[in-house]
Amino acid sequence: MGRLDKYARQSKRKEPSKVLPIRLPESIYDRFRQRCEELGLSMSEAGYLLIKEEVEDVLYNPYTNEVGATIEPLSLPIQKEHHSTTKGTLGKPFLSSTRWTSTPYEVENELPCPLCNQWYSKANFSRHAKKHDITTREILESHEEIVNQMIQSRKSN
Repeated sequence: MGRLDKYARQSKRKEPSKVLPIRLPESIYDRFRQRCEELGLSMSEAGYLLIKEEVEDVLYNPYTNEVGATIEPLSLPIQKEHHSTTKGTLGKPFLSSTRWTSTPYEVENELPCPLCNQWYSKANFSRHAKKHDITTREILESHEEIVNQMIQSRKSN
């Protein structure tokens, strides 16, 4: 479970706010945007929740200058030898991770809906999946045969 999972669509506090513009590398921005879409959060809401957790978290004890123990890894594990790497569009190696992504199901920036037998924009697909009361992952993995047929059909045209 990611840090944002526990906050999916919570109510907002009513207090004056300020804007915090930040710069991100495009690759991180795109991954963060996709994660927010999967959770049904705006990027602003997700940023707020991460910063709020950082400020209110008791991971760091200011009185002893010690960092508390955590059960989560602080960095990505080193890629295992049997995992292959493939070149992305930017020429960077793709490192496999445990996080699920819809990329294998994507054709021309769209994802297939096996229930409607139609294609929807990748950016809007999680919203569409909610109409079926199911997540993007569940809809694509539980109807894998139909999804694969739709992908093959789309690629052959």
